[in-house]
Amino acid sequence: MEREIDLSARHLMDWLRSAPPGIEARATREFLCEGAPVATAGVDAEDELEVATTVGLVEVRPLREAGEAWVLRLRVENPLACHLPDDGSVPDDPEEIGLDEFEACFLEDEAGDAAVTVEADRAACARAFDEVLAGILRAGQGAT
Repeated sequence: MEREIDLSARHLMDWLRSAPPGIEARATREFLCEGAPVATAGVDAEDELEVATTVGLVEVRPLREAGEAWVLRLRVENPLACHLPDDGSVPDDPEEIGLDEFEACFLEDEAGDAAVTVEADRAACARAFDEVLAGILRAGQGAT
């Protein structure tokens, strides 16, 4: 079962910096491209322009055994900006990036569309996550 969580991307990233032991986080960046015909003066109608969106994903999960299986996901879709590799080639598969790079690319200008969701295999796993979420929310109260 998957559900949306009312949690800001920035709050989650702040919590990850001081996350308790037993939590692992992995960030990836992926480029989704769709061909679109170009209708611009001076460009041949047979040429196509690649319209790309950069998708950043952070997955947070417990290090415990599979009995406590839940995954918290922060997904940000953002139009290309600083995200293109320097050599201009776009990898076909998601590439792993650090949390600092994720934050710089996807949260710095807050131009992306962010969603936070959690997926839990069973009701017991969802309850275990709810305890973690309560800790995340408490951590943010001290910062304000």
